[in-house]
Formats: sequence, C-alpha cells, structure tokens
Amino acid sequence: MLSEKDLQTFNTNGYLVLRNFAQDEVLSAMHEEAKRQIATPSHPMELEAITGYPGAPNTTQETGGKTVRRFLRAYQRHALWQHWASNPTLVSYLKQLLGDENIALSQAHHNCLMTKSPEYSSDTGWHQDIRYWSFANTYLVNMWLALGEENENNGGLVVIPGSHDMVFERAQFDDKLFFCDDIEPNKTLLTQAKSIELCAGDVLFFHSKLLHRASRNHTDNTKLSLVFTYHNSHNSPLINSRSASIPHIPL
Repeated sequence: MLSEKDLQTFNTNGYLVLRNFAQDEVLSAMHEEAKRQIATPSHPMELEAITGYPGAPNTTQETGGKTVRRFLRAYQRHALWQHWASNPTLVSYLKQLLGDENIALSQAHHNCLMTKSPEYSSDTGWHQDIRYWSFANTYLVNMWLALGEENENNGGLVVIPGSHDMVFERAQFDDKLFFCDDIEPNKTLLTQAKSIELCAGDVLFFHSKLLHRASRNHTDNTKLSLVFTYHNSHNSPLINSRSASIPHIPL
C-alpha cells in the first residue's frame, strides 16, 4: 500500500514518483518490445507531423514526416504491456489514489507507447490532459513508466506542482486549450515549474488536471515511455464522446 506520506504528496503536488519500480528483467523485455514496434510500425499510431506542434515535420511527405509520436492501443499491442498496465501492485496504488476499490483503464486516452525522436520530435505546450476528455468529473490518474532516462533535455515532463487543485479562467488558455505562457498571472505561476527527472523503471503517477509540458528531444537517443490512464467507478465517460468510443477495462 502507498504510505500516508505518499498519498499526501500526490494530493498536494498532483503527482508522485516511485523509484526503481519495474524490475530489470521485465523492464528490459518491455524496452525490447518498444524498439521492435518502432522498427516495424503498425497502426493505430499518431505521427509527429499530424500534431502541428513546434519542431514537428510540416507534412507526412517531407523528411521525418513518418516519425511516430505515439503507438496507440498499447494494451492490445503486446501481452507484456497488458500485464504491466494491470500489475496488481500498481492497481492497488491506483485504487488508493482514486479512492475506490473499483477502477478501470481507459482505452481511449493515452494507452500508448510515447516516443520522442532525436531529430523530428516536437514541443508540447503547457496543458492539462483533461482538456479534451469527457468524463462525469475531472479526476483521472495517469501512470507513466520510463523505459529509459527522462529529463528536460530529452523531452521529459515539466510540471507545475499543485496546479491540479487550482481554478483557471478560460481566458488563461488559447483556442487549442494550451495554457498561455505570455500573460499574467500565468507567467508568475510558470516560474514554479519543476522538471521531473526519471530513470529507467521509475513510475510517475499524475493527476489529469496537473499542468505540464515537454520539449522536443535534444539528445541522440529516442525517449520511450508507456502511459496509461485510469478512473474510478463513479467517473464514467460521457455517452457519444471520444472518451466513450472504446470500452474501458475494469480492473
């Protein structure tokens, strides 16, 4: 079980890091599978060129235009990843964080191998993951596994601690619901940014309302992460929304 200190850390900051959680043998196998999928890419996947983010190729036809940003439907892609997403210990932690013995994995959001290419990755602006999700409430938890080193230099997450509990006005976001970094009081808040540095095997839990961003990858090695999203039994996706487009998986 997570300790009271762990729960307090998550509730206060909106995130919690568990160091060295994935065992070496399992971690190595999942990393090898990630490299295999990159070498032989298959749909569904999201290309960097489709995002339109700074640094991404402008079209799929130009050099680097086929660079994959996310391999989607990770839960179905390989048994290793499925077993990881439903790991009993991690599920018990998620039940604590979500405050319910009955939780589910969303197949419509995250559920992916997240990649950051050295040459053709992009910058992701400040945002909350809940911006395009449609649920009864905004309390979902993401579970992020670092398959290798992650830091601000290779596109690791940067967060605003405690922002999951803050109330923002619509005017503080742009038309694509990115948090504006050039207006007050946003600029003052962003001075509190903290880089989340992870090593291979570290697990990060973070709230769906936590403000975060990530730069492009400035190193020579591809950054790889497995990311899944969970909600409790009282928080169902809204009917006919994208969030309800794929059945969730009870755990």
